[in-house]
Amino acid sequence: MTNKPLALASSSRRFWEATAVIWSAVVLSLAITPIRNVELITAPISDKVLHAVAFLIGSIVWAGAFEDSPGHVRSITLAGAVCLGMGGLIEVLQTQTSTRTAETGDLVADAAGIVIGGIAWFLITKRRDKAQASQNSMETAVGL
Repeated sequence: MTNKPLALASSSRRFWEATAVIWSAVVLSLAITPIRNVELITAPISDKVLHAVAFLIGSIVWAGAFEDSPGHVRSITLAGAVCLGMGGLIEVLQTQTSTRTAETGDLVADAAGIVIGGIAWFLITKRRDKAQASQNSMETAVGL
């Protein structure tokens, strides 16, 4: 548990929650947009790389939205579940469009991005928590 003031902690969480919702809306809208419109933006980049990067980002922002405990296993697990569920939903929705198709490879790329994002979130927050613990120890020693 950190010693952040409650207002700062809640505003940080609101930031992550808002970012996660925005990420979800953007990814979902791009996933069901007619493919020729999206190709104009992403033409030189592999579709699978785009999926992996998008879901790497998604797993990080959702982990931030769910963050609540040291170790971060719960937030990473929930973020992974939300992102993988969204990836599956996208593939199902794409079967209902005339310009998109569902691909197992897309879901595999999503999962790869989710795993990499989860590892990145764990390492970043572990380092941050260690720095905060060190700072709290110094403040305690000085009497602040």
